[in-house]
Amino acid sequence: MVEIRQIVNRVFNSCSYVVSLQGQSWLVDCGDVAPVLSAIKGNLCGVLLTHTHFDHIYGLNHLLSLFPGIPIYTNKEGKDGLLSDKLNFSRYHEEPFVLDVPDNIHVVTNGTVITLQNGVMARAVYTPGHSPSCVTWVVNDAVFTGDSYIPGIKTVTIFPHSDKELAHQSEELILQLSNGRHIYPGHAPQ
Repeated sequence: MVEIRQIVNRVFNSCSYVVSLQGQSWLVDCGDVAPVLSAIKGNLCGVLLTHTHFDHIYGLNHLLSLFPGIPIYTNKEGKDGLLSDKLNFSRYHEEPFVLDVPDNIHVVTNGTVITLQNGVMARAVYTPGHSPSCVTWVVNDAVFTGDSYIPGIKTVTIFPHSDKELAHQSEELILQLSNGRHIYPGHAPQ
């Protein structure tokens, strides 16, 4: 059985999700670490990133200090964002962020499948537009969309490297993927 717990973070109401399965947990995005720690059941096995804007990654260095060696899954553009405070926009916030341990980054391609546990898989689906680093993760009947699709909110495409046409295509793809599944977006209502 897959249990999902939403954590609303202090920066822009971004969301992290703890996905728990039989004594193991996975994290989708990483903001505030304290509530993540209280939600983890068993071992923390890895982090799936929906994209690498600051509000979805700022807790990673703290998390890695507590769980050295856990893998962080993102695409090539996401790796670049984790290693550049300019690309992840943290340079323009009070807390510039660059990942301390780049060896923990595992680059996925569109369609990569990661075994979370005993037949439970996470499939990476590229959904660029908001950012080239956007990856939607499909886990059983859950679709973790990050900022590529937030129900009732127009996808933000005003950032450098955003693309309105790609965002529209990604939204359409996510709507197809979410047929019969639950959507877990990157932000909670304010």
